[in-house]
Amino acid sequence: MPLDHYVSQVHLRNFYNDDERGRLVAVKKDNLKKFYPWSEDVCRLEEGSTNPYLTEPRAIEEFLKGIEPNYNEALARVRGREFDTKTVYVIAGFAAYVASCSPAAMRQHEPQLTASVEAAAKILEAQGLIPPAPEALGGKGISELIEDGSIKIAIDGKYPQAIGISQIKGRVHIFGNALWDVLTAHPADGAFFTSDFPVAFGPSYHPNVISKTVPLAPDIAICIHPQITERGKDLDFTFPNFRAKFRRLNRDQIVELNRRLVRSAEHMVFYHRDADWLVKFVRRNRDYRADAVVTNIPTPSGEMIVSRQAIVPYARPSLDA
Repeated sequence: MPLDHYVSQVHLRNFYNDDERGRLVAVKKDNLKKFYPWSEDVCRLEEGSTNPYLTEPRAIEEFLKGIEPNYNEALARVRGREFDTKTVYVIAGFAAYVASCSPAAMRQHEPQLTASVEAAAKILEAQGLIPPAPEALGGKGISELIEDGSIKIAIDGKYPQAIGISQIKGRVHIFGNALWDVLTAHPADGAFFTSDFPVAFGPSYHPNVISKTVPLAPDIAICIHPQITERGKDLDFTFPNFRAKFRRLNRDQIVELNRRLVRSAEHMVFYHRDADWLVKFVRRNRDYRADAVVTNIPTPSGEMIVSRQAIVPYARPSLDA
């Protein structure tokens, strides 16, 4: 069975250490262990790209053929401020892939689907289409069983992945027809982390849109500010509404972005250099993760479900685990 990488190896290799090891410097968030993997050793799952809910189960691999082989060329053009449609497509495609198809992204989309199923069950019950439970379960209605925890809705993680794959070209359109802040770091001031979920949320220009910051290499990252006006438009990969501006971050700004990147990471973070402060930095920011915050708003016909992505507190396992 294939071992599929949910963070592209070509991306991770840009974070290789330039010392004699020539590998990634990695720290696990759960136990704070530092290790030195090759790119092929991390961020991979058996049949990770295979999705049984799709007509073509390996469809995402076909999409990635247009992204991964062109990543380094696109990165060089971003550094040189030489944007063309291919460069925007490749970088937007990489960002869309990690933001929608990685295990962390799949997990983040489950709460909204769970809330939708629960809301539908309550509506059907109110319409008399779902009978009460048998006496063995106390004759309770499904709403009460959900509320007291007797019934739990379980979402197969492959289902939100299928949604992400089926919508990925639409997300490339949204990300490509957006305002990009291209963030650069001078070596004297620091460098960017990456991770097994290299996406930090915010800051955003619009309250209804979550901006996403994605590191591309130790010296460069992009903050994508999607435009709400692009929703529902026909796909346009000429990216007529793409805009970019460059910002060199100072030391404090680099530290703040790295704080958000470490907090967003699922299980492990990567840096391009070994340093005594790495484990301490991860320790201070380990008890968070990227997640979905779901709000149920009552309406006359049921509930409106609003979901937003955010970095939230998360109790990590014991350091001895």
